[in-house]
Amino acid sequence: MKQPVVFAVLQTGALANGGLQSITEVMRRLKSHRPIVLTNLDSEMSQSWRGHGIEVHVVPEQASAGIKSNPLGTIRTYRRFHHSLTRILAASRAQVVHANDPLAFQLSLTAVKRSRETRIALNLRDTLDPDRRPPRLKYRTMFAAADHVLYLSNDMAERWRQVAPNAMRSCSVTYSIVDPDRFAASPVPSRDKRMVLVAGIFRPKKGQLEFIRGVVPMLAANNIETWFAGDFDPHANAYAAACAAAAEPHASHVQFLGFQTDLPGLMRQASVVAIPSRHEGLMRGMIEAMSCGRPVVSFDVCSAREILEDKSGGAGVVVRSGDLSGMAEALVRYATDAAAASAAGRVGSAAARDLFDADKVVERYERVYRELGQD
Repeated sequence: MKQPVVFAVLQTGALANGGLQSITEVMRRLKSHRPIVLTNLDSEMSQSWRGHGIEVHVVPEQASAGIKSNPLGTIRTYRRFHHSLTRILAASRAQVVHANDPLAFQLSLTAVKRSRETRIALNLRDTLDPDRRPPRLKYRTMFAAADHVLYLSNDMAERWRQVAPNAMRSCSVTYSIVDPDRFAASPVPSRDKRMVLVAGIFRPKKGQLEFIRGVVPMLAANNIETWFAGDFDPHANAYAAACAAAAEPHASHVQFLGFQTDLPGLMRQASVVAIPSRHEGLMRGMIEAMSCGRPVVSFDVCSAREILEDKSGGAGVVVRSGDLSGMAEALVRYATDAAAASAAGRVGSAAARDLFDADKVVERYERVYRELGQD
């Protein structure tokens, strides 16, 4: 009989969400454990989980804005999650709760501690904004309460250790899964139309505005197009509107595609993939591009050097964060030098087959669940 694991997973409503995609790949491939999901939205993703035979419980959430912005809604959310998770644990006898982000961890903690028989794992999928002072006490307290912390790279674990010294007290590192069939390697296009792909929801963290202002002009001057794929609503999102306005002088070389379901198809059309983010955990666009055989040019965000340089041996180029001219030069080189792009693509694709293999990733997660269940 498969042992149940409760996954506390919060959704933002965005269609492009690498964290949801990553944990979904894990849940639907578990072999010796049965996933149960506690989430906040009855969305297309929730329906997809049910389609995979996963038990899903939906509890509305109003705590994302913080207790200062919405004190009553936050208190009610904590109460709802506590009661719902307590019932789920009693009915399923699950010994492990996998919290997919810090807020999900906080919402789950009281029910887990009350059960006395259940352990909780915190899965961190991002790093903190480098321009903001980190809330060190908050995270020291969180790491002390966690029975285990799951990191997506060694670099991520080290960056969190610099925030809180107990971040690696009990932890493990496991990369994400990339489907090698869906993101199959293909030759870099050798045609006159050259394209740089930037994937991700439009928000300041992803750095699209700076990229448009500082990189797109050099790409356009070399007759290289830039395609942006990810949630894009300039009428409702001021940041997206600013990006659209900044791109107007180069409208013939820029496309805003919005959310795309066929990201592998877009990557097959790209010469190179760019990661202009200000901070990340393990960027899905990076590892999916590697699987597709596309070189990646990334700012020095978390995991970039570990994956693109150390683990793969040359799947792309990492430039100093904020070095827009350096990023532009590297992108132009890959877009205009098919041999260099193909060489990096082959290296990345081979590394992706090993690093992001589904069986290896799932076994590491299940090993943690088994160890926590035996405590």
